[in-house]
Amino acid sequence: MARDWSGFGYVRPARELAYDTHPHSCSHSYFQMAFLFELSPLIAFFVAYRLWGIYVATGVIIGAVALQVGYRVIRKEKLTTLQKGSAAALLALGGLTLLLHDDRFILWKPTIFYWGVSIGLMLGHFVTGKPVVEKLLGDNFKLSHDRWVLLSWIWVGVFALLGVLNLFIAFNFSRDTWVAFKFVLLAIFVVFMFVQVWWIVVRWNGIEEERLHSSGDQGS
Repeated sequence: MARDWSGFGYVRPARELAYDTHPHSCSHSYFQMAFLFELSPLIAFFVAYRLWGIYVATGVIIGAVALQVGYRVIRKEKLTTLQKGSAAALLALGGLTLLLHDDRFILWKPTIFYWGVSIGLMLGHFVTGKPVVEKLLGDNFKLSHDRWVLLSWIWVGVFALLGVLNLFIAFNFSRDTWVAFKFVLLAIFVVFMFVQVWWIVVRWNGIEEERLHSSGDQGS
């Protein structure tokens, strides 16, 4: 069962992502097409910005995301919490950008989303007593509670850092730099996810917890 662990739309089981990326496999081709579909609003935003500026680009990305949501609704696909949150933040802040003709609102959108996810992860852990990351990935990996907690806090830190990076670039560099940096933020997150999956599969999930603890006791 696919779980939402990317925050950028297309999601599939983490094991599948880790193992089924052979360049000639059907699943690899599907992954590429799905990833391009999720990336299309950002690409449209970039192209529109280069041609017509930030305000037209804001309207374009709002329309592109609306089409994505409509496509999923027509196909009766369930929208994830992150997809709903991202779309709502874009509609609110993008709408204010166009209504007030002030691009500072759209500059804040990525940070609001990233910090919202970070806070949500923390609140989910404290309210339920179980790391949200475990709820998302628990069907794919079997890890100890301590490792799920560690992984959850890493997610909190990464999302918080992405939000800070966005603000730093947005208010210290040109708009051209900020628009280009959106792809850098995406690349950072994708690299983080692949490293995380590799670490879980190779360093954690492939070693029995009992063996790991016994090795630690012997080494101490």
